[in-house]
Amino acid sequence: MADVTAVAALMRKSLRSGAVGRMSVPLREVVDEGRGTRFLSMPAVSSDLGLCVNKTGTITDGPGPTVTSVVTVFSADTGDLVGVLDGAAVTNLKCAAVTALVTDRCAARDAGVLAIVGSGVQAWQQYLGVSAVRDITEVRVHSRSREHAEALCKRIRRADGNVRTKVSASAREATDAADVISTATTSVQPLPIAPELPEHVHINCMGAHTTESRELSRSLLTAATLVVEDIGIAVAEAGEIHRKAIDLEALENGRHTGLGGRPTVFSSTGHASLDLITCAHLVAQEHH
Repeated sequence: MADVTAVAALMRKSLRSGAVGRMSVPLREVVDEGRGTRFLSMPAVSSDLGLCVNKTGTITDGPGPTVTSVVTVFSADTGDLVGVLDGAAVTNLKCAAVTALVTDRCAARDAGVLAIVGSGVQAWQQYLGVSAVRDITEVRVHSRSREHAEALCKRIRRADGNVRTKVSASAREATDAADVISTATTSVQPLPIAPELPEHVHINCMGAHTTESRELSRSLLTAATLVVEDIGIAVAEAGEIHRKAIDLEALENGRHTGLGGRPTVFSSTGHASLDLITCAHLVAQEHH
């Protein structure tokens, strides 16, 4: 939890200082070899943080882990190789930290009920991120695998014995009357979440997406205030509906018209600037 809080704080500092805006972050490159495997490259360079990183990896359709990646870290000053980090470790910490960052800005201060749809690695990161910034007293989990959902609930109870956990039979049951909802699935079809949510509800939508679809229905996305890492990348990867979203820099610096009156949705597509910030924290920890 300490790493999540520290990386979220570094993200906030970098957004507020303009360091993220000054980074060079090209669109990610994806090469499809035509037989079910895609190869990706996500570079970013920051003079403020003195690093150049590139997450490279493969995406397969399974079975087993669908993403295998590493992050190479270079000094932006000397060009020297600083290290090669496990891509999954960087991604997981980044996702938990940005979830904490956005949830802290968007969720009701007294939010206490968290619903998680999905039960994989990213579902656990959602618990870590949300619980880092809100006093969560109840977590409901829905997954296609009841066994996996029960395992996640057990892990949460081990982390905090005061949290009530429940395996829900459906996404609708899990999300009904929840204060914060996190979706972390591989579905590109809308999950059965009620389209009309109270205005105080915040959703972290972290799973699969295309330019045409993702885990949330179009009606829900239209009814909500959308938050994205970067508008250009969100539009390119998750569709035009994100054109009027609030990006992280505007969210942190208050350069937007406000969040009240509608539910909020963090419609995440990922952004290499956040990988770079996460690497900066991990490299600094190693050198201490």
